[in-house]
Amino acid sequence: MKQFLRYLTTHTKHAQFYAKSIINPIDYKLKFPTKFIPKSVLVFSTPTNLPQIIQDSIDLFQNEQLQVIVAGIDTMIPYSHRNGVSELWLDQPIKIGASTLLEEKDKLNEPPRESDGLNPVTARKNWKNISGSLNIKLKNEMDASISLANTVFSTGSIITLFYFDPILKVAHSGEHLCDLDIELPRGVVPTHSSVLIEDKWTPLYPGESFKVTGCAGNLLKTIEQKPAAKFLENNDKLMSLGSKETEVYVKLRKHGNSLVERFKVTAGGGGWGVKADLIALSPEAKPKKGDEVEFFMVTPDDRYLSKHNDGNISKFQNSIAFARSYEEINFNEFEEEKEHVFENVFGCGSEHGFVFNGVKHDSPGEAIYIKL
Repeated sequence: MKQFLRYLTTHTKHAQFYAKSIINPIDYKLKFPTKFIPKSVLVFSTPTNLPQIIQDSIDLFQNEQLQVIVAGIDTMIPYSHRNGVSELWLDQPIKIGASTLLEEKDKLNEPPRESDGLNPVTARKNWKNISGSLNIKLKNEMDASISLANTVFSTGSIITLFYFDPILKVAHSGEHLCDLDIELPRGVVPTHSSVLIEDKWTPLYPGESFKVTGCAGNLLKTIEQKPAAKFLENNDKLMSLGSKETEVYVKLRKHGNSLVERFKVTAGGGGWGVKADLIALSPEAKPKKGDEVEFFMVTPDDRYLSKHNDGNISKFQNSIAFARSYEEINFNEFEEEKEHVFENVFGCGSEHGFVFNGVKHDSPGEAIYIKL
């Protein structure tokens, strides 16, 4: 894979910034760019690199009075690498918004409940997972929310999310967080920046959409006055695969506006019982009568990294990119030991997907590219 050496510092009317991503870093250290003196840096890191980044962040904050924001994420761009760091250096501070302390969600250290004399109390605390997110306002009417990684085995914290702020002295500087809202300086993402959405969805009915005629909660009951599940059971393209690993997704165009939501089909059909004709969507889905629905599948060949690790990163350059991590057959099977530095590339991937402008993106390999 070619190593990109071009150092790009971007000047805009409002902000100056520098981005790079490093895959398989060797002797990594968080260092200032050389073209300008930054006031802030946003860092995405996979778990293995976080201990070093935490120490570097403390040093930069204490010695250079630099604003530092760090988030532990699952994978790197490009192509779901499991070992890497992505840096965005800015000549202006990042705006810090609302935050939630990790301890407010983490009840692990609470004293055990006492028996009420009637109900037994278990003595052992089970393994748990706490959801965390970094919410980024990229510019007006452009927002992203990134689900964070479980980092307990690398940092001892189930989520690694923190910031140091030398100027604003805001409440949670230097503390363990599970949620944080930030806003990039004006001009980092241009006013008329374009957005590319990419997925691995194969249409089941190319060019066709259907009207929802019956629904409840996240359930599709009837479509075009027909049992909803029949649109899957009677589709030759889907049925001919005969694979339980094939996933089905829908696009739901809300009646009366242009919003297109994206949801996974979590259950559909089955051929027996009162639920046989229903399609169940992701729990957050709220279809309404009159909405338009389109059907897609993600085949087993399109779910895994091996089919897409082609080394072409042109779409990632001059972009901020967010991706839903590919699924892996074997952990680190496709990782290389050689370090690669990608200039003018910034972003990350999440096993739990991401939300962009209110729409969740949660199928393997699904990504957005925000051109700078």
